[in-house]
Amino acid sequence: MHRRLTGLMAAGVLLVVGPAPAMPAAAMEVILLRHADKDVRRGDYNLSPVGFQRSIALATLIPACFGMPTRITSFYLDPVSSKNARSYQSGVPLAVATGVNIRIDETSLMNSFAQGQRLRQSLQADGERVVLFWEHRRMPELARGLGWDAMPEIANDDFDQLILFRFATPGAVPEVKRYSQRELFQQPCYRQASPLVPAGLFTPPIPASSPSQP
Repeated sequence: MHRRLTGLMAAGVLLVVGPAPAMPAAAMEVILLRHADKDVRRGDYNLSPVGFQRSIALATLIPACFGMPTRITSFYLDPVSSKNARSYQSGVPLAVATGVNIRIDETSLMNSFAQGQRLRQSLQADGERVVLFWEHRRMPELARGLGWDAMPEIANDDFDQLILFRFATPGAVPEVKRYSQRELFQQPCYRQASPLVPAGLFTPPIPASSPSQP
């Protein structure tokens, strides 16, 4: 499938942007996403209704376009205040659709870099596919631990990126591919798939700049 090469990134990491992946060959993979959309006007820690729709759509898109996950992990969720609940909420439809339990990473708040390093070393089997739903300000730190030093910061209103890390062997320098969810939601791998969590097809909104909020 045609992909548009955008350049080589740090330390041998290959950065590719393309409209949609082919079904992957056996490899060890990590799929990294920011939690789905929020509504800064509400002042709570939950997904917005649009964000909840996106998370339901991702429950179909990820298995259909990339393959079934073997692990799902979310950024830390404060059990008292519910702060950072959006990352966990974003993973729930995928967990429901696939039967894979969600692990909440209790160390991610303090050290996402170390979590990335541990995960990079722990991948063992071809076909292992880990999906991570993360807080956007910690994503570059996590990516560094996974072996990509050059990930730029994520804008406050950017919920569109899906980043695929592919490892030939545990601890190897990954091949990194960045996808637009907006483009993926238009591809046959999603649009021709039977929804795993029935909710209809999803077209994400065009992002508008919004003020920064934790």
